[in-house]
Amino acid sequence: MNKCPLLIFVIMLLLSNVQGQTADSLWRNSAPKLYIQDETYLDLNYIKNEIIFVNYVRERQNADIHLIITFQKTASSGREYSLQFIGLNDYKDINYTLKQTTQPDATDDDIRSALNDAIKRGLVPYMTRTGLRDMFNVEFTPPTGQTEVIDKWHNWVFSMSLDGYGTGEKLYSYLYYSFYPTVQRITEKQKITINGGVTRVQRMFVIDDTTKLTTKSHSYFGDAFCGWKLSEHFSAGGWFGYTTSFYNNIKLGLSIAPKFEYNFVPYSENVKHKISVQFEPVLTTRSYYDTTLYNRMSETRLRNELELGATITRKWGTLGLTIEGSNYLHDLSKNNLSIEGNISWRVISGLSLSVMGGYSFIRDQLSLRKEGASEQERLLRLREIETGYSYWISFGLTYTFGSIYSNIVNPIF
Repeated sequence: MNKCPLLIFVIMLLLSNVQGQTADSLWRNSAPKLYIQDETYLDLNYIKNEIIFVNYVRERQNADIHLIITFQKTASSGREYSLQFIGLNDYKDINYTLKQTTQPDATDDDIRSALNDAIKRGLVPYMTRTGLRDMFNVEFTPPTGQTEVIDKWHNWVFSMSLDGYGTGEKLYSYLYYSFYPTVQRITEKQKITINGGVTRVQRMFVIDDTTKLTTKSHSYFGDAFCGWKLSEHFSAGGWFGYTTSFYNNIKLGLSIAPKFEYNFVPYSENVKHKISVQFEPVLTTRSYYDTTLYNRMSETRLRNELELGATITRKWGTLGLTIEGSNYLHDLSKNNLSIEGNISWRVISGLSLSVMGGYSFIRDQLSLRKEGASEQERLLRLREIETGYSYWISFGLTYTFGSIYSNIVNPIF
């Protein structure tokens, strides 16, 4: 067997690889290292393909530039992205934030293209300090002139969502569908939101050749909220809600309440951190499908709700915590306290931890049926049953090691 052709091919492949690496390193060695902390599910492969004048690294500890990307919804249900550039090492004196707005009908390609351009603009001050500065060209497209924006919808936005799911096998079938319309109007000082929805679930079990068990459940809900920003820290408003749920034994439930919020940091800084407290006294009237555990077919009650929430985005990750409590004024023993939290934390280089969870102390199930639930209803969760608590938790742990760079994108397979 002649081994010469194979040997020549291997040598040529190695030489071409070395030459490519040498040519690439001529400018790559001068490129700053960029770490992107993305909280928006951005298409990072697209960014790496389009912006090639930086070295992408997997950990902040190896970076010269730390970019944090977050967003919040705009009045028209679009998004306002916040790009926070943090200089490290030789660039530690260059720190600022850019904003980029996208329209509600923007496609994924529109969004990633807009953010790609914004990231390029944000990197310019850093690149002027590198040996690559002479390789850049500056372009400017003058505006065509100011045009007054005429909004025939007057900031009103309408949306509808229809979801469905079905599955089945020989002895079992499941069907679920829901419909959620939403109307929203947001201005600098005012926010109006109107939501509604219907959810239906149907299950069918084949017990034997002559017996089938079919279960159906449904729920309807709707609420309307109107609020005003009175200052950079305080807002007030009110809401009205409607609900009906066979599972919860609520034939008709109506609620109305004023709502107050105090934000300990200015609203303009909500993208970075929000620490707020909300209070609302809620007047609720209900009628029930069946007599409740407290021998009532209807009742009107007043309850207080208080919520303390905090969301913080920092270089090390994100942290969120919400504590919500409520109690009925006719009987203070009828109360509810829930705590929910989440953390995404880069513990050390290469090691990241994410944990989410919540716990609720439940003492306010006024709508429980007096007759309780049958064994089938309990197993299929067709009716609400008495409980003192509920909880949920999820977590993830990731450890990565090896090359600090993540410049290369290979889309095969």
